[in-house]
Amino acid sequence: MNAATKKTSGPSGRKPPAYVTFTQQLKPEFWPGWDVALILLGDVRAIGEEALRRYEAAGGDCQGLWIVKHGKDVLADGCPKDDHVHGVLQQSAGRKVEGKLQCAAMDQVFGWDKSVVKGPPRGGRIENAQAYLIHAKDPDKYQYGVEEVVTLRGKAYAEIEAEHRDAWARRAVIGRKAAIPMKEWAELGDALVQKVLDGEVDELDLLRDKTLMDVYTRNETKVNLAFKVRAKRDMMLEVEKLRAGVFQKTVIWAMGASDQGKSYLVESVAAELSARLGWAVFRATAKNGPDAYNGEPIFMMNEPSSRVMEWSDFLQLLDPRQGGPISARYYNKPDAAPRLILIAVAVDPVEFGFFIPGKRSTDDSLDQLVRRITLMIEARKIDGEPHYSISNVGEVAPYQRCIRVPGRDGTVSRPEWMMLGYDKTETEVELTHAEALDTVLDVVAVRSPDAGLVTSAQRHLDDSTAALAARGIVFNEPPMLVAGGAA
Repeated sequence: MNAATKKTSGPSGRKPPAYVTFTQQLKPEFWPGWDVALILLGDVRAIGEEALRRYEAAGGDCQGLWIVKHGKDVLADGCPKDDHVHGVLQQSAGRKVEGKLQCAAMDQVFGWDKSVVKGPPRGGRIENAQAYLIHAKDPDKYQYGVEEVVTLRGKAYAEIEAEHRDAWARRAVIGRKAAIPMKEWAELGDALVQKVLDGEVDELDLLRDKTLMDVYTRNETKVNLAFKVRAKRDMMLEVEKLRAGVFQKTVIWAMGASDQGKSYLVESVAAELSARLGWAVFRATAKNGPDAYNGEPIFMMNEPSSRVMEWSDFLQLLDPRQGGPISARYYNKPDAAPRLILIAVAVDPVEFGFFIPGKRSTDDSLDQLVRRITLMIEARKIDGEPHYSISNVGEVAPYQRCIRVPGRDGTVSRPEWMMLGYDKTETEVELTHAEALDTVLDVVAVRSPDAGLVTSAQRHLDDSTAALAARGIVFNEPPMLVAGGAA
């Protein structure tokens, strides 16, 4: 198609904008052809209805129209601005040209002889224009109320403001022209410290929220100290509960070849408990695992190296009924008592534990490691889908196990034999991912009864009770017998 026959979308050759904005003073001379009394009264709803009537009469398809009167704005010298209206008009939906007018055409429709109607800047979004109706992102300007904006078409402005309130508030912090005094930053930091100590704010919240991140950046030392103190307190309280028998640690050892589903399962368990109970997850590094641990209820080791920690620390961490200090590179961790320890690794605990630093220098049997495990899980794919065998761990008849130790040159290995008395006992085989997830959650619920985790068995019981109740069958306490007959 050549230039002479090329189809254009409007006088400018550009497609009409998806939305437009307009601003006009409330003086009759700027509204030729309009009812003078209407303009002098400044009735924004009536003005918006007339603008909508003119727009649709010219063939426009309006999806949204929001309009507000600004009567409290001031100039740079402090003098009041003349009363004026701001409007945002959203044209027909989609990328189609039909139902959309060019800005110049709308100026003519509204009777304005100057370019009052403006299209959005490149990449501009309609929520930015909607924010300006109340100066939501401009804290140095007068802040108009949400109720002052009149909605003629489209989603109610109150819903729009509620949807974008947090984002607009974050942008408003940046939009301040006057620098915030250090005293104010310090006061905000003190407030943030208290929220951290009260457990209302976590580190992830700081990164998600722009305003909190600004405050944290200027008060990093004392906020970090608050996190450290809170973690120490939480760990101490959990250790006290553990030693009092309120709960026992749950240790899950998931093993299997690469891409068979072991990591998928432990990540699913962690995500489910985070969603249901709000339990934070600590993901240990392959080496020096506990260095950054701060008392999170879930301690996860995904594909750890056998050098993740020393033998004695590993046993201390996995002990189901005891909480004790754990060594770290920079400073040792105080008594730690995670509720759930998830380990996903290719090999079984015997082969893994044999190579843990410090194990060879002790007389400890590898039974010390195996007996601490709550469930051993083997993952393998069947027809492309992960399936799991889940075993309890307990005392068994003594048996021999051989571990092959590589030679120093890495080519020759020698066998080492050992006697063991703990291994897998009862086993459920070929469980689906959903079934395996429910099995692990059921065990966690039993071992942490104070957490309030509803198990699949409990849900089934509750569903059955509800179904019976719907049929009029209700189980109450048995009637008491009284003298003279039944109650």
